[in-house]
Amino acid sequence: MRLAAWPRRLRWLAWLAIFSTCKAAPKAPSQPSAAASKYEPIVIRFSDPGNGGTSVFAYARREGIFERELAKVNAKIEWVPGAQAFSANFDAMNAGAINASGGAISPIVGALSHNLKFKIFSIADPAAMNQAGILVPASSTIKNVRELVGKRVAVNLAAHGDYILLKALANANVPASAVERVNIQPPDAAAAFATGKIDAWSTFGVFYNTAVRNGARVLLTEADITSDDVSVTAANVEILDKNPAAFQEFIRITSQLVDLAHRSPELFQNVFTDKGPTALAGDDLRLAVEYARELPKPRVPTAADRGRVANVAKIFVANKSIDRDIAVDEIVFDVDEAARRKGLAL
Repeated sequence: MRLAAWPRRLRWLAWLAIFSTCKAAPKAPSQPSAAASKYEPIVIRFSDPGNGGTSVFAYARREGIFERELAKVNAKIEWVPGAQAFSANFDAMNAGAINASGGAISPIVGALSHNLKFKIFSIADPAAMNQAGILVPASSTIKNVRELVGKRVAVNLAAHGDYILLKALANANVPASAVERVNIQPPDAAAAFATGKIDAWSTFGVFYNTAVRNGARVLLTEADITSDDVSVTAANVEILDKNPAAFQEFIRITSQLVDLAHRSPELFQNVFTDKGPTALAGDDLRLAVEYARELPKPRVPTAADRGRVANVAKIFVANKSIDRDIAVDEIVFDVDEAARRKGLAL
């Protein structure tokens, strides 16, 4: 049985059990150096990146890169099992089992509306926009977004799939109320789509690629909608406040990994195994290599990035995906400013 099917209290206990038994990759030294001791100690519990593909983190985990570099600022990292979608890890985040994760702007906004104490500390330019979009079954008569009126479309509400659908409808001048948005997390939406329980599916990443490989027809891609919902990394506010320099270091390490991925994208594929369900082959592997070669570099959010965040929050509140306005300052954390305030800027 999947955790998503368990009652909320049991899911919370299950996440705690996972957290208590999971093992980190090679650990940082237990005693910080004299230079590191000026930083407050933290443990970053990051959503496990799996076997690679569209992320630099699996390679970093195998090589112990974050463990080694974060030790310089008195931080450790643990890799915690989780779903490949930020919104699907909400229970683990609430339980404290995961306190940092990659994702998009949209699920952070959605989670904040439910009082998850996370903020975005890193953002990147648009990427992989052709690996997300709205899908329909191969046999569907739906030919464009306007023909979604009256149809059931699966989305992860107040997250990336929801954003793609809402932006596509807005661009086509179709009110969101004319479409039935069915709130299903991506791992479960795959089955609903395959069995015809929904008319269309707004999705992304491995879920999108797998459905297309299995015959789904692309109605549009995220590249068609001028998306503001770019890739980000977010963390619990408590650890961001405690040691912002660790997250400056996190951005620096990730940026260097992206540089390596541009030069040698094959290093980041099938990191732990080239066999089984998590391994990529054929077109999936080719797409992942192409994506790694063009990965955008992360940065501390700029004024323009804050505008993107505001746009995502605005479309959600306008369409009742969230129940309140959320100011950008509630969503974005400036690690550079926080480190300067503490006298810890790198």
